[in-house]
Amino acid sequence: MIKLVLTDLDGTLTEDRGIYKVSLDAIKYLRLLEERGIKVALVSGNSYPVLRGLHNYLGFSGGVVAENGCVVFYKQKIRVCKPMDRQILEEFKEKFKLKDSWQNDYRECDFGFTPPDITEEMIKWAEEKGLYINSSGYALHIAFKPAGKMVGVRKLIELHGVKKEVVIGIGDSLTDLDMFKEVGIKVAVGNAEEELKKEADIILNLKSGEGVKELVTMILEGKLNGRNR
Repeated sequence: MIKLVLTDLDGTLTEDRGIYKVSLDAIKYLRLLEERGIKVALVSGNSYPVLRGLHNYLGFSGGVVAENGCVVFYKQKIRVCKPMDRQILEEFKEKFKLKDSWQNDYRECDFGFTPPDITEEMIKWAEEKGLYINSSGYALHIAFKPAGKMVGVRKLIELHGVKKEVVIGIGDSLTDLDMFKEVGIKVAVGNAEEELKKEADIILNLKSGEGVKELVTMILEGKLNGRNR
């Protein structure tokens, strides 16, 4: 029996990839899970204050994995990653001519920049400094290793005291590959990146928020047996 659903935010709970409008229908359907005793948690590269506020106002109770795994909340807030060195942030921004995410004022470990395109030079630079680097499609993210949604999701599931086999993770971008490593059922929305779809147990027919509705319907109707590829 499914006990916990982990959902990405940008590109998954939104109306489409690349936009910021949250799908109200997706939220309505996720609340149906909460009413059935299945907890919903937000797993995202967004900052803790943004996700913590949404968690409360959207009516979820499963907790938060913020900053791509670096900050976790479920009954208590836990910082999983090492705080970022501000000098490194400035070097990264200047070297690659990037712009700060407005949320960087509220971040501790994982910081975001635009444009969101990763280059081989960036990857090499990050590796030399022991940094995690990834892109959500909305922003570039860097943090000290170990980082990535995997470390935060592992901690959140530990706090819930459940086995990963009863946990579903749904996402759309490459940052969700890390989340997939820690959940029992891996779900990609219909417009997810192809690399994520290759790792998914279930590939939904519909995009982003509509895909979330599709998944919730499957859960409520007991149709999550086997792979849907």
